[in-house]
Amino acid sequence: MNLQKQIKRVLREEVNKKYPKPSENLIKSVYNWLNLYFDNSKIYEDKYLGNRGFHFDFCKNGREISFLRIRLDDRTPDWGPIDRRPSSERSVDEVVLYIYPIMVDMMDKVFPVRKNYLMYLIEEWFEDTYLHKIQQMINRNDLSLDYITQLSNKKGELCVPPITKPEDMETQQMMDFIKSNTLFSYKDMEEHEEEEPGWIEKMYLGKIRQIEQERINNEDRLNNPDPIDYDGY
Repeated sequence: MNLQKQIKRVLREEVNKKYPKPSENLIKSVYNWLNLYFDNSKIYEDKYLGNRGFHFDFCKNGREISFLRIRLDDRTPDWGPIDRRPSSERSVDEVVLYIYPIMVDMMDKVFPVRKNYLMYLIEEWFEDTYLHKIQQMINRNDLSLDYITQLSNKKGELCVPPITKPEDMETQQMMDFIKSNTLFSYKDMEEHEEEEPGWIEKMYLGKIRQIEQERINNEDRLNNPDPIDYDGY
């Protein structure tokens, strides 16, 4: 057992000593609430930082309600060649679930459970409910949630589903777009494509999606500065 998992186990034991577990019915009620809150949410996968990790958005009614970040090990030195191992050859460094305060505030009003124990229940529920599904999506079996944390933003941003490449889109058009909107040169793109076939298309679609996300969320912040109403969840 690595140090991080040992710390996690000790903290759980201390939480249980200081805050006795609520009744089984109450725990079941918390789990049912979480099932309802995440019900019908869509999971959008993003590979981020090349082969160094994954990012999963949980989106409901067009807005992010949570996200999971998986960081893989990286051996790139401060000065030297980039670690180009595929993600399948990298070990897991950290798995973190991010949630928004509006969700915890809602639960805190409903359930007579101390907040730190409530976070523990959310963590346990997520591992039991979604972690296996995530492992299947990325073809791994070595994931365990290291911790859960609240973001500073009150609410999540609007979501943009993954974008599909138009049938008539040529490779050169995608490269021209990448060149205009990133720091990659044509030579960089050719090298990446040679090392990882399909890289140009992934980069193109990812950048299109990022630009669209920035556009709709800038509009949302201008038009809806106050927290949205989550009573429908």
